[in-house]
Amino acid sequence: MLIASAEALDRIRAKVKDKGYWGVRLKLLPSGCNGYSYDLSYLECPSVSSDAVFYDLIAVDPMTLAYLEEINIDWVEEGLNEYVKIQSPKETAQCGCGESFTI
Repeated sequence: MLIASAEALDRIRAKVKDKGYWGVRLKLLPSGCNGYSYDLSYLECPSVSSDAVFYDLIAVDPMTLAYLEEINIDWVEEGLNEYVKIQSPKETAQCGCGESFTI
């Protein structure tokens, strides 16, 4: 299950519209010192054969859902920084820099 805040969807929608894309694809990738990282990339056209879930303008691949089951997406503003924050309750630890996590 994917849960995205209204603000995150609005911000993503504005960014993909400016660039002429359909939306974004969320993937879980092996990475970093703790095992996995999220990859959020622009998507020109969703694929029913390679994407498991479509949530508004977010496509999620089947492997990601198999590992995480629940994914939370939010928009965060900290001082001058703005970014999409992705988390899952299945994350058990994060590396010091926050780039990767353990499931």
